[in-house]
Amino acid sequence: AELHQLEEVILSKIQQRIHSRTTEETSIAKALKYYDLQNAGYLNFEQFKRSLAPYTAGVSDQDLKNIFGRYADQGMLHIRQFAMEFSNGARRLEPTEDVGDFQPAQAEDSEETLARIKDFLFDRGPRGITSLSAAFRDADPQNLRVMHFETFMMVMADFFQESGCELLDSQLDGLFQLFQQPHAPDQMAYDEFFLALKEEPSQARRASIRQAFRRLDKGSEGLVDMQVIIRSFNKNRHPEVSGGTRQADEVLAEFAETLKDHIDYRRGQRSYPTNLVAWEEFEDYYKSVSGCYLTDEEFCNTLEKVWDLNKLPDSSVESREALARPAAGAPAKSRAGLHHWQTNTLPISPTHHKVEQCTQHEDVLLRARTQIARKGLRAAIDIVQNFYAADDDVDDELDVYEFRQACQKSGLAFRHAEEVSIFEACGSASGGKIAVPRFLQLLHGELNPQRMSVVDRAFAAVGGTPGDPTSTVTPATLKDHFAAQAHPLVLRGQLEPGYVLAEFLDTFSQLAHVVGGCENGLVSYTDFVAYYEVMSSTIDNDTLFDLILQRVWNVPAKAPQDGPKEAWGDAPVSPRRTVVDTEHPPSPMASRKPPTFDGPSAYARPIRQDQEPPSSESAMHSHRRFGRSDGPPTVSPITKSSIVFNEKGNDALGQVIDKLRSSIALRGLRGWMGIVQRFQHYDYRRNGTVMRLDWQRLHKSLGLGLSSEEQDLLFKAMSQIKKGAAMDYVECLRMLRGELPQDRAVEVERLFQAINGGAPIPSGLLKSCFQASSAPNHLLRKKDASSAGQEFNEVVDFFSQGADFDVDKFEEFFAMVSAVHEDDDEFRLMTTSAFGIN
Repeated sequence: AELHQLEEVILSKIQQRIHSRTTEETSIAKALKYYDLQNAGYLNFEQFKRSLAPYTAGVSDQDLKNIFGRYADQGMLHIRQFAMEFSNGARRLEPTEDVGDFQPAQAEDSEETLARIKDFLFDRGPRGITSLSAAFRDADPQNLRVMHFETFMMVMADFFQESGCELLDSQLDGLFQLFQQPHAPDQMAYDEFFLALKEEPSQARRASIRQAFRRLDKGSEGLVDMQVIIRSFNKNRHPEVSGGTRQADEVLAEFAETLKDHIDYRRGQRSYPTNLVAWEEFEDYYKSVSGCYLTDEEFCNTLEKVWDLNKLPDSSVESREALARPAAGAPAKSRAGLHHWQTNTLPISPTHHKVEQCTQHEDVLLRARTQIARKGLRAAIDIVQNFYAADDDVDDELDVYEFRQACQKSGLAFRHAEEVSIFEACGSASGGKIAVPRFLQLLHGELNPQRMSVVDRAFAAVGGTPGDPTSTVTPATLKDHFAAQAHPLVLRGQLEPGYVLAEFLDTFSQLAHVVGGCENGLVSYTDFVAYYEVMSSTIDNDTLFDLILQRVWNVPAKAPQDGPKEAWGDAPVSPRRTVVDTEHPPSPMASRKPPTFDGPSAYARPIRQDQEPPSSESAMHSHRRFGRSDGPPTVSPITKSSIVFNEKGNDALGQVIDKLRSSIALRGLRGWMGIVQRFQHYDYRRNGTVMRLDWQRLHKSLGLGLSSEEQDLLFKAMSQIKKGAAMDYVECLRMLRGELPQDRAVEVERLFQAINGGAPIPSGLLKSCFQASSAPNHLLRKKDASSAGQEFNEVVDFFSQGADFDVDKFEEFFAMVSAVHEDDDEFRLMTTSAFGIN
């Protein structure tokens, strides 16, 4: 049981290192064959130990000897058999037996000798059995198809001499007796000997062989020219070439030589010379080399790639050609009037257009990019994987059929003219093929300077050096710095933080696996930029892309104009992007005493202008209730309070104002327009006031959410100016708007200067400058761009009242905008990108 567990651990390590396109069996066989210097198909213990060294760290030599002894025979380990049994666990499923020392060799019968020869020949590949058949052909110049005992012994001894598969004379004698002729005891039919060496192919292998020949025999004549077969052999798609273990020319030379040798063996030296290959000869060749492939999957996959069997005409792939039908087949337009016909009688469409209208690949790829963006980031990464997976020979090039298959799998459709334009723009030097990296680069588009700047700042925020390809960060660092809870769509409740984090980790690792990035397990600057090039293609708005990266990577909103990289994080960030430490929150009992009150007090004596202010200690102990007054009182001696009346959050009225402001902000700018309209509607005297009952009706109709006590409190506070008779709603609106913070006031002033150069702004100019597609309502709240634009236009028309926006009026308008967009990032979008200002 312990040995079983040890083998499972080694197998799991092998599975972690193998490529996604290979199997465990193939990977193990390749690792063992690397140390088979004599190409014998067998390894001793030392060679076995060195081949598994990368996967057996910490395993003792004794345990390795036990594993070797379980699979070895006579001190030698058969590579193919070990790879198959170790990967599928055949030996681990057998009853456990003690592994002792190697048993001495027993006498080998003729069947075992024949099986050992087959294993040796198949381990050498197609050249093994074809070289032996060529040796027999050369030894039979008369093409008698029989061989005498002495000739057989000589050919076999010469071929297997110093080959790693030594054969004794007694073993060769047994083989000869196995195939000797009954009527001629000193002769053997070597065709029967080679028939015994071959393996009968399965039905799946027969189907692949038959399909390959049908593809070559286009005229269904049963004969194919030898040169046509060699030219049709796709060496670049061979699995060993795409896996990087062999060269393409070497594979092609091996196929051409072995095919010619096998056909020469079948025909003999005295046959009529011809370059035509019959179906029987083609089938018999693959029967002979079928034993070189352990599984049906490996055999069928090899034939599928080298003969392009997966590129046969497919109606689902070729159906696009129907779109390129001639324009003459389209119905003509109807007559426009009684005596006048339309100038163009055929409709203009993507499939029917004028000859001079050329198809531009930029427009075609822009349409595809928009289609991919609707599917999301995961679909964009899957498309990258589909196009690289279609590149079987791993040369970063696709032919027309591979390109169409990748498009079909990715859900993309291009007409013939569009396909031609793409191949012209992305064509490779070999001709007739498309360069995959170039195509994906054009499909995703380049990062513009604005997006590249925020990507650089994001990489600097995680500790990297932008612009340096050698700068790297660990994947753990990326995961720790990625603030999924700060994503704009998470803050709006449209996505969950776990989904955003999982999407980032899955897509980043998938892209790195497909394109071969993240060398040595580290994320380089190039890998970081490559990921966001793909992500950028799914976000068509620069502002949203900028906002997402700023929030999830906690990047400052503005990059410094100069200075070192360390200065990039000094700029203030939005409080919405600040991650709260929930594990170690600040304790409310950290300071046990309330802070000292150092403001004005009713008990303090007022200070005359010619006196110096007292010290803090004397002020704290000056509590005379009715002291002499050296000046006018600063606070009421009755309330004993120094709280400012309308200071935010310091009294009950401030809390009511905040609550009412939040209720209006939820309705957007239309909420502000609605409450102003209601106030004006109930202002019968046109003096800026409303009565109590009208105020209650207004509150009920708009559903502002204030309690009756809060309504009375607000009415009393706003009616003191009018001596309690009516509510001054002008003052109420002023308090609701509040004062713009200093940084927001600067942004509003900058916007005012940018729109009309500091001059009063007409309402029409303000509406024309507004870009609803870049407004925060559309980007973050998923509001339709047309609806957002219509809302803004209505509000501007209402508050402008037919006049231009001067400085004060413009600042008052954006004070309402500021109340709607509490987040600094959203307000920054409203004052920059929403008006086309970067």
